[in-house]
Amino acid sequence: MRRAALLAVAVTTALVAAALAGCRARPDGGDAGAAAVVPVGDDAGRPARVLYPAAPSSFVELVRDGRAAVVSIHAATPVKSGPAAMFPGAPPTSSDTALGTGFLIEAGGAHVLTSDHLLADVGELRIALADGSAHPARIVGRDPRLGLAVLAVDAPRLPTLRLADSDQVEVGEWVVVLGNPFGDEVTAAAGLVSATGRDAAGSVVAGSALGFRAYLQLDARVHRGNTGGPVLSTAGEVIGLALATADRPTELSFAIPANRIRDALPQLQKYGRVQRSWAGVWARPVTRDLATQLGLAKIAGALVTRVEPASPAARAGLRAGDVIQAWDERAVDHRNLPLLIAAAPAGRPVQLLVWRDRAEVAIALVPEPMPE
Repeated sequence: MRRAALLAVAVTTALVAAALAGCRARPDGGDAGAAAVVPVGDDAGRPARVLYPAAPSSFVELVRDGRAAVVSIHAATPVKSGPAAMFPGAPPTSSDTALGTGFLIEAGGAHVLTSDHLLADVGELRIALADGSAHPARIVGRDPRLGLAVLAVDAPRLPTLRLADSDQVEVGEWVVVLGNPFGDEVTAAAGLVSATGRDAAGSVVAGSALGFRAYLQLDARVHRGNTGGPVLSTAGEVIGLALATADRPTELSFAIPANRIRDALPQLQKYGRVQRSWAGVWARPVTRDLATQLGLAKIAGALVTRVEPASPAARAGLRAGDVIQAWDERAVDHRNLPLLIAAAPAGRPVQLLVWRDRAEVAIALVPEPMPE
């Protein structure tokens, strides 16, 4: 009995510590995940069961810390079908100067990240902060394919948020989406990461938009009021930029992953646009069975499943069944291949190491500008 009582006290203490710690490390460097898993057995020797930390009891501090960097974006003249039209009973053509939400980051000066579609057919812009102050803003760059726009703000000492490493995000993590549609109050929606999009190969395919399968998918509500706002981890870092597809509650919610934002920022700041390259190859992961079948020494690379006719990949001689192992001496898998292709300078030959017919083959491929 005494042993059981002591065990119960220990388990209770561990669970309380886990619940207080949360699910991720805090910005102050504390180890919030140290008590993430608690194995619990019993006197009868039955197998231990694993208890996970409880969900955060409140996001009040997270919202309070992040709200100062969340801005409302306004046009000089009223626009229709903006955030003013999202409320029940409002006409779909309700007019207001409010366009939607953005958030501040430090990138060689104060810049606002927001959704590109908010800026269609607008001229003069200003941003309103949560403290009520307003500042003029100008468009630095737009990337309709990614859905991202960058604004510059000429004001000193503005609060900013930090971009996280979105490749470390896992399905099931808690997130909070912040919005500031009108400049008078910051809104919050909480939920989980439903999908990471890392296994999708949308960026290797030519087209006008990156496939939504390659974005983060959330069950937190994203609508026209908080589209363009930050999606925060429980560590207070931006893992993505919220994108609304519609105002219907049943619609899926998405976010541009922070790493895709980081990839696009230099070109947007320097050129005002992003020029991506294209190869015309479709790929999927190499499985254990496939590696054995093809005679590969390890489970690695990206299996080519389709080559677009008259594409750079076709001209290079790539074919279905090839396994791309390296791109300019950089190890390749089905996740990073699309990003390597997109970021490659068009017209500059790239050396590929390909596994074909149980032997390594060197192939030179010349990426081309991605067709719109």
